[in-house]
Amino acid sequence: MDTTGVARFGSVIKVWLGEVRRFLRKLYRKEPRMEKRMYKLGHHLVAFLDVLGQRDKFSGLKKPTNAQEEDEVKEVLRQTAGFVAELRTVFQTQFEAFEAGASNMQRHTKEPLRPSFTGFSDSFVTSVPLREEGHELVPVVTVFSALSAACVVMLTALASKHPLRGGIDVGLATEIVPGEIYGTALERAYLLECRVAKYPRLVIGDELGSYLNAALAHFGSQTTPVSKATTAIVRKTIQMIATDSDGQNILDYLGPVVVESAGPDHGQLMIQPAYNFVLAEQKRMLAKGDPELIGRYVLLRSYFESRLAPWGVEVKKD
Repeated sequence: MDTTGVARFGSVIKVWLGEVRRFLRKLYRKEPRMEKRMYKLGHHLVAFLDVLGQRDKFSGLKKPTNAQEEDEVKEVLRQTAGFVAELRTVFQTQFEAFEAGASNMQRHTKEPLRPSFTGFSDSFVTSVPLREEGHELVPVVTVFSALSAACVVMLTALASKHPLRGGIDVGLATEIVPGEIYGTALERAYLLECRVAKYPRLVIGDELGSYLNAALAHFGSQTTPVSKATTAIVRKTIQMIATDSDGQNILDYLGPVVVESAGPDHGQLMIQPAYNFVLAEQKRMLAKGDPELIGRYVLLRSYFESRLAPWGVEVKKD
């Protein structure tokens, strides 16, 4: 770099440092400064889902030096980054399909019935603002959409040989930007996923149960057509929650609500491959000799086998 180039580079650095100083002065000025955007604090449903095992698949990757290694890297990327991208598409497709199928709702509201969604790395966050007054039908329907999509994504992941774990709860939060949630609602869902779920399942927090029970009591006591419709949807949503063998509430993605919404071939196309994967993973954990992981897949297998009959899938004997 010649003298002129060095001088130009120095000027760029000087301008950049000036911008940093101005930013810091604004950030730490004594008088309160209000941003143009107004943030609203309210209760939100948040579902935090995470694809398991991605780090292990990535850990052995290195830059390919020949055609064979390049093919191997491409396959790993297809099974990791490619799969995560496909799951994001599944979420969006489910939201669109639900909204299209609920076209009769347009008689009651012009608001969108689609949950907010964002993905980062191999995690997914779905959120729904829960209004305390007015437009009561919209959040209830959108919560149902979010939970229904989570069921489909869970089954898609397992059928594709990818374990998925998640947490779903209600709490206070705000939107930093449209679709990006920030607050205790996200924290609760995240902690359920990383500390409580422990194996492939979607754990439901207590606050979601409280919200649904309060909504049922409120709308169930009213007789307007909108209240009756809202009550029916709340009941359906509650039926999507089951109590697991350890006492935790979970999203019942193999339960009766999902069964009655599924096509006639879903048992063989989705449930059978997912069940086969659970059996294979249990066998793999037995071979590894890890008692904790073995126990977790025993529980997952038990959940599957308790719900296979309505899907037309037979329980396999060891």
